[in-house]
Amino acid sequence: MHNIVPGARDEGNVIKEFYLEGQIQWKISDQLDFWAKVGFNQWANGAGGPGAASAGWTPAPFETSEYENGATQLNPGYGCQGAAAGLTNVVNPSPLGCVNPAQQSPWTEARSTTYEVNLPYAYTISAHLTYHLPFADIKYVTGGVNYHYILTGPSGGTDGPGVEAPITSFTIPGVLGKPLVINPQENFRYQELNAFWSHEINIISTSPGPFQWVVGGYFFRQHYQQPVYTEDAGQPQWNGPFPAVCNLTGGVCAGQTDFRRFDNRPSVTSKSYAVFGQVDYKINENWKFTGGLRYSHDQKFGSETVRILCFAVAGCGANPNVLGGYTPAIDLTQVASVVSNGVSDGLPKGVVGPTTYDAKTGFATRLYNANWQAVTGTAGIEWTPDSQTLVYAKYSRGYKSGGYNIGIFTVLSFQPLTDSEHVDSFEVGYKKTWMHNLTTDVAAFWYNYANLQIPITVNLNGGGLTQANTTFYNVPSAISRGVELETTWQATKDLAFLFDYSYLDAYATSGQVTDTVDPDAIGPGAHALPNNAATPFTDDVYTNRVGPNHVNCATTTDLAAPCQKFQSLAGNRLPNAPRNKIAVNANYTFHFTAGTLNASASYIWRDAQYGALFTRSYNKAPAWDQVDARLTWNSANGRYKVILYGKNIFNTIGYDAGAYGRRGYGVNVIPGRTDGIAGGSRIPNLDGVSSTYSVTPPRTYGVELDYKFF
Repeated sequence: MHNIVPGARDEGNVIKEFYLEGQIQWKISDQLDFWAKVGFNQWANGAGGPGAASAGWTPAPFETSEYENGATQLNPGYGCQGAAAGLTNVVNPSPLGCVNPAQQSPWTEARSTTYEVNLPYAYTISAHLTYHLPFADIKYVTGGVNYHYILTGPSGGTDGPGVEAPITSFTIPGVLGKPLVINPQENFRYQELNAFWSHEINIISTSPGPFQWVVGGYFFRQHYQQPVYTEDAGQPQWNGPFPAVCNLTGGVCAGQTDFRRFDNRPSVTSKSYAVFGQVDYKINENWKFTGGLRYSHDQKFGSETVRILCFAVAGCGANPNVLGGYTPAIDLTQVASVVSNGVSDGLPKGVVGPTTYDAKTGFATRLYNANWQAVTGTAGIEWTPDSQTLVYAKYSRGYKSGGYNIGIFTVLSFQPLTDSEHVDSFEVGYKKTWMHNLTTDVAAFWYNYANLQIPITVNLNGGGLTQANTTFYNVPSAISRGVELETTWQATKDLAFLFDYSYLDAYATSGQVTDTVDPDAIGPGAHALPNNAATPFTDDVYTNRVGPNHVNCATTTDLAAPCQKFQSLAGNRLPNAPRNKIAVNANYTFHFTAGTLNASASYIWRDAQYGALFTRSYNKAPAWDQVDARLTWNSANGRYKVILYGKNIFNTIGYDAGAYGRRGYGVNVIPGRTDGIAGGSRIPNLDGVSSTYSVTPPRTYGVELDYKFF
């Protein structure tokens, strides 16, 4: 991605990685075998590697408003407003000024602070030890990983005077006519220190006969820390002093924060164990039955420590100055409507005890502990009428443990716990080889989910400050059903064709949440639910302001009222579930005295998909296709191989996930109506909604050389 800001680095697949691996295989005796692998990995990447493109592509103008700002459409944190908003001395290093070059293409950007991905270390170990008994093998499998991952980049500053445009500085009028210089070059630093180890013992039957079995046990332990913070060393207000709410720490207000607006430090330990068994019984030459059971138990416990500030947006203080301009930053850590204290808001599920506050550091801390368990299993039957045909039917009961949604994007969430997920899976299939050169595999499946874990965004708007908080929601019930077809045709010895097709129909059948992009449920396809105890209307502080014509959302039954409403999820497609997918490949091998040349071309097409639970236009990524090609030369002696490849040859924009919508502003001013807003009344609409996409790489081509020394 070309960065047009002078002196700033281009981004994309900018990588510098090192990997070293060693393996050993040892037959200790006739009864005992050993195998082990040890690896070391290290990255020092620019904007390449996992997480570097996590912000996605937003083909829209630079944001000029604040979603969290309930008092005004103008956010002083965005210098693109210019002189019309009372801003002066705006400095922008982009040659285009406040025009977003990414509005037309995901491969061009204007970014002063670029992403970096680093992996100082990653150690991996795995080993197998097998002891052969006369009737069974006892196999011990163990392994683990220990790594430190670091991602840095621009933060956007949604709770302070940050910008998406590459603004270096600007000046706003401030309070009492005193100019306030804003230096919105906030960046973030996310780290993951993760270590986990597993042990598994299997006893597997080896005696001949129609009855085969396996029994075993499993144990897993993980400990991870995910400290994340945002900082802006060029903005002295972030370092205090703070006129904070300090009543929970004896009136003692903590001091400096190292210029950090948001600082979150979760530390979690996970433990899992399971026992399992499975039997296979070959009834006769054509029929086989399989059945298995598993008991699983999971525990997750730990702590989360956080501090959060607010500065220069109108929601931070009582003075509704239209341009903000609050000289000090405000410490929100002890504000119960922002950070859950476990007292006034009630103790959230999975949280152990109320939140505690450190008067010296200003951090709030709470503890977590939860357990989940389940009995799962499988049963299936296979029919092989001949050596070229397999027909099967299978049922499985699946389970995924619950967990905590903490750390990045959260602030001691009011809903940190996600319950466990269960699924009943039914599958039938048919595999056939025709005339030894045509193979078809067809499978049909039906998954019935209970408490499906889906990430959503919720609005926390207590105290007049709206916060968009990411959490995992348990969809009460959902269905995923479809058909998959895989076909391979070896037309000649050297010519082969492959064709894959899948159809997926995945949708929720129950559930109700609010849509943060359309909280008033006015967009096409919205299905607002009545105002009652289960689905209460609440104030949408962005559109429903106090005034003569203010609607009391707690008592109104008007579905058209400007209030935040629950919507039914029934019928909405599940996220990232394209209905149709096609993949085609053709390859031909040419033979020469010096070696062989294989020419391969592939075509893929993927249907539209949605990135969020609401099947709306702003969450939709369109259908796309891609063409790849590859030439592979293999020498006659097998010592070297040369590969020329091209991916996305026609440079089309592809989407590896659905889009997700975002509301930058969502009100109109209607002349002649008043609700305390000068010039008219605000009513909700969908103006200012943009979509963010996760795109596939552009045209990529290269050459690869493999050489075997012995």
